[in-house]
Amino acid sequence: MIVDGKAIAEEIRRELENEVRALSRPPRLDIVLIGSDPASAAYVKRKQAFGGSIGVRIVPHVFSGSERSGSEFAKIVAEIAGNSETDGVIVQLPLPEPLRAYTRSIMDSIPPEKDVDCLSTAVSQKFASGKNPIRPPLVSVVDEIFRRYDIDVRDKKIALVGATGELVGKPIAQWLSSRDIPFSSITIETSTDEMREILRNADIIISGVGNAGLITADMVKEGVIAIDAGTSGASGALKGDMDSAIAGKAKLFTPVPGGVGPITVAMLFRNLLTLIKIKGSPKGSPFLIPKDSPLDS
Repeated sequence: MIVDGKAIAEEIRRELENEVRALSRPPRLDIVLIGSDPASAAYVKRKQAFGGSIGVRIVPHVFSGSERSGSEFAKIVAEIAGNSETDGVIVQLPLPEPLRAYTRSIMDSIPPEKDVDCLSTAVSQKFASGKNPIRPPLVSVVDEIFRRYDIDVRDKKIALVGATGELVGKPIAQWLSSRDIPFSSITIETSTDEMREILRNADIIISGVGNAGLITADMVKEGVIAIDAGTSGASGALKGDMDSAIAGKAKLFTPVPGGVGPITVAMLFRNLLTLIKIKGSPKGSPFLIPKDSPLDS
């Protein structure tokens, strides 16, 4: 079965549109794009379109990436986040290669109450301990897919490809670990033979590397649940980590484009609205995994 991410995102979009209408003013989201990565640019356009469709004011900040140093960009992001009119700030990742060493300091320039992507150190630590009011968008996406398609992850062999990645691997690893769900990590240090062995035995594969066609159909078994959260620009088109031929073997497959991506954008705006609601509440709200989450079974 192929996951229709656009349809799921549209359901969430309608819910969020109604929530925005109930607010006293339009929310504002600032998006920082540094560099010219085509996949990143495409994602920013999708976020702009989605935000506009539900009544969120999107303010883009676009930089070539070569005009300032990493420390200067950290100050710029801090200034953007410090604007009292903005409710949330996103820095689109990955950053251009010369700036990647500054990813952490740039993300840490966003205060927790405006970190809708959950990528700053403070928010990441709160999430890992179960004390953050929102979850990283990709975590919510995977949980949503498992819930909608009644996927029971208990007693399943899970392979996490790109387990140290900031956007996908790290938050998914934290999430699984917090629920005491075992998984096998595949990183850049994993040998090709070891990677193939892990993938061949995996019941569930979650990948977020951004390496087009990294995982081919011969590497996976029949009936695998394949969650492809990796995107990269290849020949002018967005491609996933998994070859599309895997869909023919998979019990569940998320295509690229049209799978995880649209739902991720929707979850990001759900985070934004949650933070706005918490800001207006004197006590805020605790971090809770939905009771019907497959990880709570």
